Amino acid sequence: MRLGVKITLVVVAFALLGMAAQPVAVYLKQRFDARHLVYSTPDSSLVRSFESQSTIELQWQALLPDAERDALSQYQTRSSANTVEDVTNNILRSIQAASDQNYQAAMYSTNTLDTYNGAAVAMAGFIVPISFHEDQSPEIVFIVPYFGACIHFPPPPPNQMVFTKLAPGFTDFELEKAYLVSGLFSQGMFEDPMGTAAYQLDTVSIRPFVGSPDDFRSH
Repeated sequence: MRLGVKITLVVVAFALLGMAAQPVAVYLKQRFDARHLVYSTPDSSLVRSFESQSTIELQWQALLPDAERDALSQYQTRSSANTVEDVTNNILRSIQAASDQNYQAAMYSTNTLDTYNGAAVAMAGFIVPISFHEDQSPEIVFIVPYFGACIHFPPPPPNQMVFTKLAPGFTDFELEKAYLVSGLFSQGMFEDPMGTAAYQLDTVSIRPFVGSPDDFRSH
């Protein structure tokens, strides 16, 4: 093999190693950040109740009754609007959704499932504060599946929102970041001008979350 070819192969090999190393470094950083506890409850009895059972990784679509999940899924955006045909299809789908009674009912549904009542769960989502403590940490909050819900975009259906109340101290908080919130889950209605939640969580801990929390919608 000629010297020039050998040098070229070595350069390519190092370049590929560099490309491979970068995702590994990002992955390791993400895993390290995800272990970082940013909130823990001072309620020791709640901690004991939570730790007395195995934790379930709760997905958002698991909170929807089957009929409502089917109605909502018909109008989820499946592709980006890159062509005139894509735009036209999206407009037609929006028009159809506006006149679909099942879809409109699902968008405001407070119907819930009792499957996870009392269960220890960990669910990923974005935190929307409703009120704050004196230290400016969130006190009453909604947990929602996607960023901007209740603030920049209309709120999700009530059975896709979770209410929780936090103790002071959650000062390492950023609105645009996703978090993994763990606690005891249950049905429970909470209404506010910013939205209505049909579920509630007695929060034990909060950690940063890497990835997309929403397993149901396409954005």
